[in-house]
Amino acid sequence: MKKLTALILSLLMVLSLAACGGSGNDSAKDNSGTPSNSDTNGSSTSGGKADDIVLWTLSNDLKQFAERYEAETGNHVEVVVFDSADFQTKIMQTLGTKSKDVDVFVGEPQMLPNFYEAGFCADLSALDGEVKSRLVDYTYEAGCDEDGVLRAISYQACPGSVIYRRDLAQEVFGTDDPDEIGKLFSSFSAIEDTAAKLKDKGYTIFGDTGALRWFSNSSNPWVKDGEIIVDQDRLDYFDCAVNLYQNNQVAFATEWSAPWYASMAGPLPVLQDGDDVWGMDKDQLMNEAAGGGDGTTQVFSYVMPSWGALIVRDNAEGNKGKFGVCSGVCSFFGGGTFLTINEFSQHKEAAQQFVEFCTLNDDTAQWWLTASNGDVVNNKAVLEANKDFENESFGNQKTYAFYAKEMESIDYGLITGYDDACKDAFGKAIIHVQKGEMSKEDALKEFYTTVTTQYPELSVPADAPVQP
Repeated sequence: MKKLTALILSLLMVLSLAACGGSGNDSAKDNSGTPSNSDTNGSSTSGGKADDIVLWTLSNDLKQFAERYEAETGNHVEVVVFDSADFQTKIMQTLGTKSKDVDVFVGEPQMLPNFYEAGFCADLSALDGEVKSRLVDYTYEAGCDEDGVLRAISYQACPGSVIYRRDLAQEVFGTDDPDEIGKLFSSFSAIEDTAAKLKDKGYTIFGDTGALRWFSNSSNPWVKDGEIIVDQDRLDYFDCAVNLYQNNQVAFATEWSAPWYASMAGPLPVLQDGDDVWGMDKDQLMNEAAGGGDGTTQVFSYVMPSWGALIVRDNAEGNKGKFGVCSGVCSFFGGGTFLTINEFSQHKEAAQQFVEFCTLNDDTAQWWLTASNGDVVNNKAVLEANKDFENESFGNQKTYAFYAKEMESIDYGLITGYDDACKDAFGKAIIHVQKGEMSKEDALKEFYTTVTTQYPELSVPADAPVQP
């Protein structure tokens, strides 16, 4: 309840600031959280058929589901797409008034506990047995509230992997076999050894050290019995990130920047710590690298959920087909679109019919696997049916089989509602040490202070590496 109260207070602050005015260049939305891509002003479907419903979502994917659903059933789904920065605020604000204007809405895993606690998500227990038996295990757990009641269902799964360059692997390590390359990423010490070998050949292991954050849940949850856990694995993660950075074994191409995208397509000019990567242009960087200049490097790997593999594929250009996927320090997941029904909806039966169509229909799952051109669906039977599919974008690797196996090792018990705050504060502590702004001890003290200030109910254990 303390976390929910804190969230509501923060949202009220956001809303009050918005009321005081603001500025921005995002043409897709205004400051009040207007939908970024929709055919509606968010009003209900009053006046339509009884089976017509309204869906609020974060992406355009569900527009395609709605179109297919209407073609098969004749029932209309009015899809409203919101900008992700506004979405959680919009849900808390709207459903906090018990609004009936939305029937189905989505949430990402980190949002769901707040929606559950607020009482916004209808009970889907009638579907529990089918979801538990037919869909990927960790997504079932994410869809249940703290009492084990099913309240949200996903049509996709987002297992993680290391996405690596097969051609560079052959050159440096003499093999591009996913099992063998996986050993090079099996621990933080192995990653450091791998980075050193790549640097000797003029390559960098990652775009930046942020890639390592996906492995921060390798052994323990961030919070256990009310205490913040920084175990040896997290200290190894800390040291690995600092060493890679200070030894210039990353490309200083920050995730989502132009250099990061450009690195997927080929050589990248050698960048320096502090370069303004956000002011760079992808095409210009590629042209500069092609000309030689003061030297180039190539990025060997990226650590991301399965949707990240699609990003690499779509930006690979001439390198398309030269990538592979393998395991890393630990199995993980990131993101995912979960559908839930508004507790206050007057169209719950129709809403459930649509949710079932999106998540529990084998034909829908097979259609989406094909239509999305690579999304990992949540349906275990459909993944099994496609296990022998050879993905030409990844060296004809059987990627669906890989991800299906990888998901078996995901431990949802390591996930807590405090993860985002802990990861963010820990990442900032690492950056302070990377840049020489703080000692490791002082940075860890600041980490503990930041988290306990945000969540006073948490404490620092007596055996912590440092005491704040």
